[in-house]
Amino acid sequence: MSLRWSALLAAAAVFSSACSSSSEPTATPVNLTGVVTSPSGAAVAAATVYLVPSTAIPTEPITGAGVLAQATLDIDEPLEDAVANLGTTFPQAVTAADGSYNIATIPDGRFFLYVEPAVGDVDHFAGGSLCRKSEDATAFRANRLDITLSSNPPASATYTGMTTCLTCHPEQESYKGVAMRLGFRVPGVSSPLQDTSYHPEIDDGLTYFLDGVVHTDGTPVYMYDRDPSRGFDKYQTSLTDPSGDGGVVSVILWLWKDTATDEFKITMENIANGADPRNLETRMVKLTYGGAVGKQRYMIEWDNGGAVPADDRHGLYPLLQYQETGDDVRFDRTRRQFRDYHLDFYLNDGGTPADVSDDLIKVPAITKNISRNCMGCHAGGYEQYTDAATNEVLAHMIRDVGGEYDIDGDGFLDDLNTSCENCHGPGSAHILANDASYVISPEYLSPSRANQACGVCHNRQEGADPIGGDHPLNAASEWPAAGISRADFLAEHVKSTVNGPKESKYWPDFTHPKSHHQQYPDFAKSKHYRNEFWLVTCSDCHDVHGGTGHERVLLEDPEAPDSALCMNCHGAFVPGTSQHTQEMLGVSHGAATSRCIDCHMNKTAKSGSGIYGLALSAPDGTANDATELYYDNDIHSHVFDVPRKTNVGVVGVAPISAMPIPYTQSCGTCHDATLLQDL
Repeated sequence: MSLRWSALLAAAAVFSSACSSSSEPTATPVNLTGVVTSPSGAAVAAATVYLVPSTAIPTEPITGAGVLAQATLDIDEPLEDAVANLGTTFPQAVTAADGSYNIATIPDGRFFLYVEPAVGDVDHFAGGSLCRKSEDATAFRANRLDITLSSNPPASATYTGMTTCLTCHPEQESYKGVAMRLGFRVPGVSSPLQDTSYHPEIDDGLTYFLDGVVHTDGTPVYMYDRDPSRGFDKYQTSLTDPSGDGGVVSVILWLWKDTATDEFKITMENIANGADPRNLETRMVKLTYGGAVGKQRYMIEWDNGGAVPADDRHGLYPLLQYQETGDDVRFDRTRRQFRDYHLDFYLNDGGTPADVSDDLIKVPAITKNISRNCMGCHAGGYEQYTDAATNEVLAHMIRDVGGEYDIDGDGFLDDLNTSCENCHGPGSAHILANDASYVISPEYLSPSRANQACGVCHNRQEGADPIGGDHPLNAASEWPAAGISRADFLAEHVKSTVNGPKESKYWPDFTHPKSHHQQYPDFAKSKHYRNEFWLVTCSDCHDVHGGTGHERVLLEDPEAPDSALCMNCHGAFVPGTSQHTQEMLGVSHGAATSRCIDCHMNKTAKSGSGIYGLALSAPDGTANDATELYYDNDIHSHVFDVPRKTNVGVVGVAPISAMPIPYTQSCGTCHDATLLQDL
């Protein structure tokens, strides 16, 4: 059992004991006392302790459209917004110099016990160790409840690196194995801070880089039938020559491992224009990205050592996407073994087979490198700079002797993946103090701040910096500090007109995610995020330190019948799947055939290729599949509702284009899903 669950259960035991021993309230209810301290035990003075009525938690619907229209800003932080809107009416007390508080009068009702530090207190965060679960007033009367607030690293604190953190916290070694630690790797090589044992499939894509002495010893990936209207994947891909079926090949990407140098390489053969002076341009794959969650991409170098300065690039640039469950037999171009990932960065292709004058391999634009566009959400200590020689916007990360790669070329290895300090803040002051102070304790943050720690990256917004890309940088191009509130994040780090995922990132219902890494804005729509009883956080289901042995480091096995992952909280109200489905549907679906996530967490979002869902007939790889095959995608929806068969993204929609719902997955095993096209 995790420390987080132990603490919550211990708190629940205290509340339960208080409930059983307390008498009914008198005309003058007795008081609630306690002490507010930091994790090191230091008193927190001048903080306000609130009993927030559960009925004051805003529960107006949060929608994708509402987020973009900025209509949800006053309701999207449950406790903070309740206090901001109605706090003067709540039972409350201000802590004394020794951190003590005394709330003398407690009316009937249910309350969350929540603390806000004094204005100007930059050493502590709002929330507290007992703020996430509401209890009846009888649990607070005549009781003492001590509260711990998270510390905040001082502004002078610096990053020390995960290697240093593990020196004192070896119990967190399991964090090396979570997918967030395995994003960027030197091809086929794990750093001392990476453990791929939980993801043996991670380098399946590298098996296509065949050993050889010339590029033709490798695997050809045919890039054909350019469609300029598409986004990053303008070319279709095939592992066999599509010319015989009328396909117009522009480039062959040869994937090979040079046996003379032991380097992974990609050679670009220009089929559209064999006279291209850059034909057979060969570039080394310096890093891979992914492989643990459905796909892997390849980061190539373009540094010519100054021979032609205008052609030099010191950053790394992405090319091609391998898809773990992809299959070239599929009619859907986005679900094949490989998918185009920005070949357009490297090829001027006019798209007219008769005119090859402009079909030339080109040097990628300096704005397309991964340091400028990607690394902030994958690495800690992100700090942009402009390369003096190439004018590229690049970035520094946290230096670490156990890091993967020297991405900024300063002679020191950098940790290119999410580390301890991404969530806990820079650790130098914490190390000097040699106690629990000066480091963020996410379990003591308010639920919205704790969720925002994940939501900084598991979101889709546009930064407020001059570049305005996916990175949530402020006007000074600074990364948001760990522990930031959602309000400050949106006000300072997000372009005001793009507070969340655009409509194009959703299915037509503007509710369920179509694109990956937007779990946070989707979770904010759920009843888990805002309700009267338990304000759920990401860590209530996931142990981000790893070591659980379950998929996506979940605390319990989601595949188990009546999984404890759900039943630990819902079991008191829903004894089992069979009873729940009987009550909701009038038909009992036993736990052996139906899981909670089958209905409440469909895989609506697509990261890699996904897999076949319901097949109305056998797939044949032709256009016929568009009307016969539903798909299941890679990433679970975190809205936690049950999308129905009448959903606008499903009813009357061709199966190949339909949003995955229970009816097009496991439900279709028994139910007639062909009716969906006629509704």
